[in-house]
Amino acid sequence: MNPDIIPFPRRVAAPVDSSISVLVVTNDPSIGDRLAADVQTAGFHLKRCATVDAAVQILSTVPSDICIVGPLGLQDSVAQLAGQISQRGWATQLLQVASHPGEFAQHSTVAGVEHLTWPVNSTVFYQLVSGAAQRGRLSSENRRLKRQISNRNLRDMVGHSPAMQTFRQQIQHAAEQAGSVLIVAEPGAGATIAAQSIHEASRRGSRPFIRVDCHVLSVEALEVELFGAPCPPQEDGRQHLPGRIHQAEGGTIYLDGIDNLAIPAQRRLLNLVRQQRREHPITGEPIRADVRIMASTSIRLTQLVSRNLFRADLAEALQDYVVEVPALRERPEDIATLAEHFLHRVSVREGRPPRMLTVEALDRLRQWKWPGNIRELENVIDRACSIDCSHKLTADMIEPWIQKPLAQEEEDIVPGLTLAEMERKLIESTFTRFEGNREKTARALQIGIRTLSGKLREYGYPPRGGPGSNRIAAPAETVETVEPMISTFETRAA
Repeated sequence: MNPDIIPFPRRVAAPVDSSISVLVVTNDPSIGDRLAADVQTAGFHLKRCATVDAAVQILSTVPSDICIVGPLGLQDSVAQLAGQISQRGWATQLLQVASHPGEFAQHSTVAGVEHLTWPVNSTVFYQLVSGAAQRGRLSSENRRLKRQISNRNLRDMVGHSPAMQTFRQQIQHAAEQAGSVLIVAEPGAGATIAAQSIHEASRRGSRPFIRVDCHVLSVEALEVELFGAPCPPQEDGRQHLPGRIHQAEGGTIYLDGIDNLAIPAQRRLLNLVRQQRREHPITGEPIRADVRIMASTSIRLTQLVSRNLFRADLAEALQDYVVEVPALRERPEDIATLAEHFLHRVSVREGRPPRMLTVEALDRLRQWKWPGNIRELENVIDRACSIDCSHKLTADMIEPWIQKPLAQEEEDIVPGLTLAEMERKLIESTFTRFEGNREKTARALQIGIRTLSGKLREYGYPPRGGPGSNRIAAPAETVETVEPMISTFETRAA
């Protein structure tokens, strides 16, 4: 070796980031082949397509860090692709290539599109693509952190018990996923709040959140609600009513109580969950649907599958991620915080100072098992506050509402009752609970005292102030003997 030559150490090549994925979009096969060769030479993952629609479909299924756009057809443009990426909140970076700068003139106003005069040497190409991918990932991480901060501030997720902390972790994990979510919760535990929290913390948080109640809809009504239906031509030219899936495009559709879904409606829903497609209400042609599916159930779907009440393939497709909502009895540490939260809500609604909860009242709340969960606790607080305007909520004010579970009261309602029969059942049960006190009954039902007295008179109760006016109405067979006395009291009252 010549002693006058100073040996310099060889420069170590920078490591290649092989995790970067690139989608090449162009309808020119020769340019597409050359771009694909450059991408593969740089060590990136490659996907190819020829149209904007195909690019959107690929990106919605398997996201890419970079989208390199070459010459497109007459029906496509970079602006269309940029708009679709922005609308769906994707972090994919757009890089448009052309053989000379003059070709970029017509696209110079498109926001979020970087231009590259191509071809370039492999080093420059690698640096441009990897730099754009890094910017996209930083943008995606920034959005994720903002969603986490927003999710922490949700007012309705009250509580700091271990069960609640685990629940929040499940919420955040589900929000970061892209698949379907199944929420398992007892009635009244807060399944809808959980679904809204997942949606708001996800990348779809700025898009629509559509709730469909499966408890109350028949098979035909549910299919129309979800998928739409033909209708007479409208003034704007429409010949069909858009369904909720169409309204939730880009966002989330939440199926509340999917365990009530009838078997015939489960087939069409399975196609939507698995293939992200819906049928056109008139032509029946498949239409791509960019929606995230969430569903809630109070019964394990595996139990329904074993009883042949639910499709096994649909149950599997819905459970990309499962969120367990803790029942209130599983987190008694949160009862005091929740009660304070509901008392504050009542004070804001009524424009009064917040009420205080006595120690005895709090102990009584903690002793109860809460079969109706958070909804039952909220109802108890609301009803107890409605019958007394004092600044303290005592155990005596709470006791009448937790002697019998509210959920049990709902079970006592016989299916098939008319609206008038249900109204009578509610008024009489409340009247009995308050031992014939009409003022407290009217206040609890939030109706006027005259309205209440009129209803009770219809049910066979004596007029207010008369003998027996605070007692249960006479049996049907003795009503005829009571009617003359009622007329006498009505005459005196008049």
